[in-house]
Amino acid sequence: MSIFDGVMNEVERGREGLNVGLPMGFERLVKYLPNIQQSTYYLVGAGTKVGKTTLADDCFLYNPYDFLQTNDSEITLDIDYFSYEIEKKVKIVKGVGRRLWKDHNVIADVNTILSRGQNYCSDELYNLVRTYRDYFEGLEDVLTIHDMPEHPTGMNKYLLDKARKHGEIEYEIIGQNEYGGDITKFKSYKPHDPNRYWIILIDHIALMKAERNFNTKQNIDKMSQYLVSLRNNFNAIPVVIQQLAFDSESDDRFKAGRLTPQIKDFGDSKYTTRDANVILALYDPSRYKIERFENYDIRRLGNSYRNLEILANRDGEPGINIGLNFIGPAGTFRELPGAGEMTDAQYEAAVKMDLIMPTGGTPVATSAGSYGA
Repeated sequence: MSIFDGVMNEVERGREGLNVGLPMGFERLVKYLPNIQQSTYYLVGAGTKVGKTTLADDCFLYNPYDFLQTNDSEITLDIDYFSYEIEKKVKIVKGVGRRLWKDHNVIADVNTILSRGQNYCSDELYNLVRTYRDYFEGLEDVLTIHDMPEHPTGMNKYLLDKARKHGEIEYEIIGQNEYGGDITKFKSYKPHDPNRYWIILIDHIALMKAERNFNTKQNIDKMSQYLVSLRNNFNAIPVVIQQLAFDSESDDRFKAGRLTPQIKDFGDSKYTTRDANVILALYDPSRYKIERFENYDIRRLGNSYRNLEILANRDGEPGINIGLNFIGPAGTFRELPGAGEMTDAQYEAAVKMDLIMPTGGTPVATSAGSYGA
């Protein structure tokens, strides 16, 4: 099959509605990112404790899973989650907290659910937690959590073995070695299920085990190289979470009028920014005493606000900013209305983390312009 034949096959799949993708769950965001797509590498960056893991979990784990639970779809979901920052039981407990808020408007963090310290899981809360057995046992059918650090080559070996189990790889002979054996290279891959969305999520990439005395940069560079091959050859969807080396107080930032994250802030390795199709960055302006950001009143929203920016978008528009409401204790986000549409009631609901976001009302007057954009 020629390359053009492959292109036409994708065009025809699109006409049949098979390239719509898997929803991320954020309506304003997907105007610029056409849902989760196969063969696409996503990079998520932020400073410490800003919520980058929560964002990745929303976009690439729970929102896609929830969609498939409630909609007829030909898509099948398969997630390999390399969770090197959070062990698997705590990861699921955080997911329980997310469901408690979404289903019951109950705020219960990990410490409360697990009765840690002076916190206690009441009988009422305990009985609610028990109702999620089917939800999370169903999630285990599509999710594999790896919470013991592995080096890049070990991770790649596991992922290649999994690719072989789910499709047929064709190699071509390009020569012979000194012993008369064939030298081959990858030619093509035919998946058993073309509608399988294989998400490879790494949190976060600097916490991988080092191999061959590699430093952090070399380790990340090697893993990103493997991820590009998995994306290009096997339709994989890498999602990499990376810590930013972010100095908001540098003179250069103030002179440039840009206090938000930039591509250059992916400090441990720039290979990930080169390799990714889409780069997303989270920013918390309340940390830096900014009173108004993108016309949102940060004095009112405080830590409940995050700015999500599409820093790079290989197949679409970059430089897009979306205001998010951070529901920290429940481990989730929701989109805020545009800054010019925000009402007093919506500001109050965002800060209180009320499940129901009021609609209508008179928008709060805002001054022109924005700071830090």
